[in-house]
Amino acid sequence: MNAPERRSDEPKFGYRRILAVSVLVVLLLAVVPFVTNASITEIAFTGLVFVMLGVSWNLLAGYAGQISLGHAAFFGMGAFVSAWVTTPARAGLPTSLEMPILVSLPVGGLAAAIIALVIGPIMFRLRGHYFAIGTLALAAIIQLLMLDQRQFTGGSTGYYIDSDVLPEVMFIVALFATVLTVAVTYQITRSSPGLAMKAIHSDESAASSLGVNPLKYKMYAFVVSSFFAGLTGALYAQYTLYVNPETTLGVVWTIDTLVIVILGGMGSMAGPIFGAFLFLGLDNALTPLVGGLATSVEGFLIILIIIFLPNGLYGVIRKRFLEKSDEATSLSSDQPTAGHSEEQ
Repeated sequence: MNAPERRSDEPKFGYRRILAVSVLVVLLLAVVPFVTNASITEIAFTGLVFVMLGVSWNLLAGYAGQISLGHAAFFGMGAFVSAWVTTPARAGLPTSLEMPILVSLPVGGLAAAIIALVIGPIMFRLRGHYFAIGTLALAAIIQLLMLDQRQFTGGSTGYYIDSDVLPEVMFIVALFATVLTVAVTYQITRSSPGLAMKAIHSDESAASSLGVNPLKYKMYAFVVSSFFAGLTGALYAQYTLYVNPETTLGVVWTIDTLVIVILGGMGSMAGPIFGAFLFLGLDNALTPLVGGLATSVEGFLIILIIIFLPNGLYGVIRKRFLEKSDEATSLSSDQPTAGHSEEQ
């Protein structure tokens, strides 16, 4: 049986370079907490959080075409569930629920996935802008409920987590989780469910007529996306050792995620990664330069990038470097050798 052909829109030589650079970046990030100070480590950790949020949201929106504005709810619920099972006494829960931190991380992700599994069929009765508004309303309801349950969440005061795990260890765990998120999501996009998601994104009616079950694959994307959002929230909670319904469940997490994916390039695996570090770079570079105007200047620059780079940063890199590299490689491989020319 012949090996499946690589899709024509996938740069061959470019992806080898991306893989090599990715391995190098991961190795460099792995030493950050041991060779830098706490401030730089925190910035790098925030970058990992943004990558995980961007990649997970991009699976649902960029591939399946379902724009959710409730990503913060799954991030926040993963954070709170992880906090509850590592420090249950503070919420008045039985100490028998207490779990090791490494166990609490996937538990937070599973809690978010279960919420998505339950409310997904209801949410997907809505389409397009109505689905987006519905998920935003869901996130607001969850946040209000969590604020009201002060016994379990601490209300506006917040909920502190007991832990003796070093921040350096949590950073390495977060780095591993980020690599896992990217790898799993990448495999999904190249699998049969991934192809079904793309078909639904392109034309749901046409995909349905070809035998694709839209609800099944929308739910698939929604649950997986929510799991990784919850896992990200759990990591964030265990790193900061604090969660708060106002901030941890705040819509700002969703807004940042959307901006990251749009900046990097929606519908591509590398887009959210590039977008996360571009967003983080702008955020940290502008403050020393313009002080209190940093947020306004950052917003203005982001708007300019969105207008003039509609395919995102990765779209520009791919067009100008990766595809040209492939064209040059193809041309050189197509030219006959001297011996072959003489035989002709």
